[in-house]
Amino acid sequence: MRRLFPRSIRRSLGVVVQPDGLALAQASAPVKGCLHIQRWHWLALQDAPKTHQSLLAGWPDPTWLRNARHKAGCQAQDAALSIEDGRLRRFSFTLQSSLHLRDQVKAIEAELTRQLPWSLAGTVWDFHTLPPPDVAALAGQTPRPDWLMAAMQAQALQHVEVLATQRAWVAACEHWCRAAGLWLMRLEPAWQAEARWQQQSSVVSRQTAQGMALHLQARAGGLALGVLAP
Repeated sequence: MRRLFPRSIRRSLGVVVQPDGLALAQASAPVKGCLHIQRWHWLALQDAPKTHQSLLAGWPDPTWLRNARHKAGCQAQDAALSIEDGRLRRFSFTLQSSLHLRDQVKAIEAELTRQLPWSLAGTVWDFHTLPPPDVAALAGQTPRPDWLMAAMQAQALQHVEVLATQRAWVAACEHWCRAAGLWLMRLEPAWQAEARWQQQSSVVSRQTAQGMALHLQARAGGLALGVLAP
């Protein structure tokens, strides 16, 4: 999902909430051609008080997180969280390729109104355009002339993927982050963060995260990178 509150960023923090702990990844923006630098921390929850907010049941108390991340050396305040699968709805819609952005939004809103189990007013959503199937199949094959690629892309229809979640849950996440001294910049599913990590990890300076599973390291690392370079 796009940045909720875009602004100039030098450090970012990826946060993954697990039943037994928090996976944190801090990334620093490149300076003068240097690589992204990332550091990971695992904060166990066995001694952490739980928050009493109903929408975030089981999450740690934000004051504890504020103190714990400072002790761990996490200075970043611009954060990204992963959306729980049970709170996310994913759709694929087909739109006319000639529609302007405003008309695309209206068409997507109409579809969401019909398909969501909750009201559109209580929804936060985002979308991106999928490449035409024929063009995607040609990726990595023998280069085609520009005029042929342009003709193939000039489809009468375009396909978009839409991600949606409930606004009340997003507001609860924002409140939790503010109480923990963080500024929520992004919310996205785990698979999206992990895919970003796989794409960008070759140009990232990394250290091994002790006590953290590789998939959590990739997830938290991808979240942090998404704040710096969506």
